[in-house]
Amino acid sequence: MPAQAARIPRPPAFTSFVGRRPLVTELRQRLADTRVVTLTGPGGIGKTRLAGRVVDDERGNHRDGLWWADLSTVGDPEIVLSTVAEALGLCAEAAVPLTEVIVDHVADRHALLVLDGCEPELAEVVDLVLVLRTACPQLGILTTSRQVLGVSGEAVVRVPPLTVPPAGAPATPETLPQYESVALFVDRASLAGSDFRLTDDNASAVAELCRALEGIPLALELAAARSAALSPAAMLEQMSDHLRLLDDGYVDAPERHRSLVACADWSFDLCDRGQQTLWSRMAVFAGGCDLGAVEAVCVDDELSAADVAALVASLVDRAVLTASHASDGTLRYEMPAYLAAYGRQKLDDAAVLERWRGRHAHWIEGLAEGFRAGWPGDRQALLLGEVRREHENVRAALEFCASDIALGELVLSIATDLDLYWVTTGLANEGQHWLEVALASQHGKPAERALAMVLAARFAGLQHELADARAWLEQASVAAEAADDDRARGLLDVLRAVLAVWDGDVDLAVAASQAAVPRLQAGDDAELVALSVAGICLGFAGDREAAVLAYERAIARAEEVGETFRRSFALSGLGELFLASGDDARATELVTEALRMKAELDDQMGIAVALDCLGRIALDESRIERAAVLLGAAHAIWDAIGMRETGNPFAQTSSPWEGVHAARHRLGKTAFRTAFRRGSTLSRARAVRYALTDELDASPDEGAPGEESPLTRRETEVAALVAQGLSNPEIAARLVISVRTAQGHVENILRKLGFTSRSMIAAWVAQREAAHPRSEPPVPA
Repeated sequence: MPAQAARIPRPPAFTSFVGRRPLVTELRQRLADTRVVTLTGPGGIGKTRLAGRVVDDERGNHRDGLWWADLSTVGDPEIVLSTVAEALGLCAEAAVPLTEVIVDHVADRHALLVLDGCEPELAEVVDLVLVLRTACPQLGILTTSRQVLGVSGEAVVRVPPLTVPPAGAPATPETLPQYESVALFVDRASLAGSDFRLTDDNASAVAELCRALEGIPLALELAAARSAALSPAAMLEQMSDHLRLLDDGYVDAPERHRSLVACADWSFDLCDRGQQTLWSRMAVFAGGCDLGAVEAVCVDDELSAADVAALVASLVDRAVLTASHASDGTLRYEMPAYLAAYGRQKLDDAAVLERWRGRHAHWIEGLAEGFRAGWPGDRQALLLGEVRREHENVRAALEFCASDIALGELVLSIATDLDLYWVTTGLANEGQHWLEVALASQHGKPAERALAMVLAARFAGLQHELADARAWLEQASVAAEAADDDRARGLLDVLRAVLAVWDGDVDLAVAASQAAVPRLQAGDDAELVALSVAGICLGFAGDREAAVLAYERAIARAEEVGETFRRSFALSGLGELFLASGDDARATELVTEALRMKAELDDQMGIAVALDCLGRIALDESRIERAAVLLGAAHAIWDAIGMRETGNPFAQTSSPWEGVHAARHRLGKTAFRTAFRRGSTLSRARAVRYALTDELDASPDEGAPGEESPLTRRETEVAALVAQGLSNPEIAARLVISVRTAQGHVENILRKLGFTSRSMIAAWVAQREAAHPRSEPPVPA
């Protein structure tokens, strides 16, 4: 019996559709251009809801019919055709094949057929689609599936998560609703508890929760449903277990969408044994991985290397993994957090989770060893890129090893091998943390522990935690003597020299640096460190000729092996000497060359050093506005990486703020603050481009200046956390800094604002956010 021209028995929507407008537009265009369109993505990503919205918008474009067939609950391939026929309103005699009935009914109709939830019986769906595509030339087919159909001409649209607030973006009731994930969470939370709304108190927690849930609509809806009982902050505290937190949804939802566990179960059951095995093992990765990493970690007698590539591809097809290209073109695979949690649960149930986490940790150990071994040569930019891509994996491995007695020694080796990674990426605080964890465990040989203590002291010194630096130095001295290790002794002399410079003890600085050089003649990175530090100390002592020779020797030794990191620092130091002697042209030439090298490495500390020097050269040349912009950019980087009090180690000045004070005096307070603020809001790439080209075009990433603030960017961030009621230890944990550093920031804020209590800081933050919801750049007091 023929059906009416239009029949849309799609699932009714009882909640509002949030966001996705650009994707809806894209899908409608795809349907206009392509016969078969498949929406794919992991469970809970919103495929069905998105298809429903497209159907609503397409009503007028398919005059002869618009049908919706729900195949998600079909458990028998024999009833796929009858389910589709029922959706079309058809009833056929037993003697007539259903495929023929469906084809005869659709025929030349200008129509759209939606096949929702195709993955349970994918083969039968593919057979039907192939027939309909050939026999019904005016029919468009829209499918939703966790696995692509794989037919020729199929337009695959991978449904992305909802947009989430980027880390560091302003988190206020005014700015957050622009992000789809926040809009969905707030909408559903207001249904669960009608008084829920975004406030200054919960905005940051909501933003962080949406990031933690990765913008997955189902996860957001499940979390929002619990908002009547749990605050966003309380949910965040439980986010270590996605599956347990989000285990109960709407009772009228399909079974597979009532919890994240049910959603993951559905996908897992659709995988074969090999896919399930690889899924579980890949769950130990954090932040994604490439194929080489999968082969290194996941292969054993049960799962061969020859099988891995095909299995990874099949998990991408099933939306268990997403594939994306890294900046260097490497294809990386990532698993949604709830599917990774599910995979680890499967390993835990099989009592093998520790084994695969251990394999993962040893892979990171090898990555760190390769980084250390390859560093002195010409592959530094490549090595840094490799470790940067694996940063989340590095952190996950360190966290696991720190909790596992058998693997505790790996914390020491990984943290020390990645010494220069922590420095270049501005993560000295994190490097120091892991070194302290490792040293507290008593793992490692005496020489290894002595080196770790030296590095811990250096990281503390970079962050101006001088008391901690001296304490570690003393312990390292004892350990170096116990190990009878000349290299450790030489590195200790280097550190003593640097601390002496900060203390203003020029004689000690020169003596210590001179003692270090002959002890570090092994031709490795340590020798280059000693030579550059000798140049710093001799320069401060006024022995310009000897300082130039030390820098030139460091540059020559670095050039022999094609090294960039130390060579560029020595160039910066040499440039400082020419600036001090009044040769601005030669200074500019040297520091510009150093900046180009540092930009290639994306070395945050080194870029800031070069920008600072070029800013003071501009000041010397009476280009005061350029000086203020460059100094603002340099100080913003130092502030972000915890080096605000130490600044440029090569500068022949008594304070990292000396250039700032001179520029402000010559330009005038108002004009200086405007230029300095502009520099502090530049991205590193734009700051480097300005330093090299003197061009500074307007950019959307530069906000309006707004009302002036005496706080730096880091202090502004700390003030916001104080306003949320966090204690100094809680602030330290949130920002991955020491409690002492957090306390210092709070004291600076109180001093700069003239306040006497944390509640006054909170009131000040609230007042500023009400008046200026966008974040403010750092400006010196």
